[in-house]
Amino acid sequence: MNLSRREARVLAEIERTLRRQDRAFASSIDALNAVRPERAGRRFACRVSRRELAYLALATLTLAVIPPVLIVTLSGPPCSGPAAVSAARAATAPGTPDQDQRLPGCTP
Repeated sequence: MNLSRREARVLAEIERTLRRQDRAFASSIDALNAVRPERAGRRFACRVSRRELAYLALATLTLAVIPPVLIVTLSGPPCSGPAAVSAARAATAPGTPDQDQRLPGCTP
């Protein structure tokens, strides 16, 4: 985010005033800036490694894929498989054949 001309001018004036009034503070700030010259001007920049970007991409892909897969998988009627067969057997009265009983919503 860039500063407006007025903001930059006010900030520069504050810096000049601080440097004149407290030379020890100014020299300690200069020493800190000299330690990390590649980050001068980007003091608050966040560095992100390639590994962190890869983890972020993997998490985003996972969160984008899992809900549609679950919706497609779980949206079908329970007309087949062991759970449907058990439910159909439980729904039949004693003495009636299993193939005549169907779960509601299931088509043959």
